[in-house]
Amino acid sequence: MELLGKGDLLVVWKLDRIGRSIADLIHILKLFGDRGIEFRSLTDGIDTTTAGGQLVFHIMGE
Repeated sequence: MELLGKGDLLVVWKLDRIGRSIADLIHILKLFGDRGIEFRSLTDGIDTTTAGGQLVFHIMGE
């Protein structure tokens, strides 16, 4: 994950592939947002490249 930078897209099959807990997942997604990294979870419907996905992302980060 250190190699990811602004404009990169990380795609995972399911959210549990990137975080072990909700708190861990929120922390990681917040870091991605701060670094300009896009995120997509194929089975959970989160895609920060779309307006709806960004909304879900922001709700999770709050």
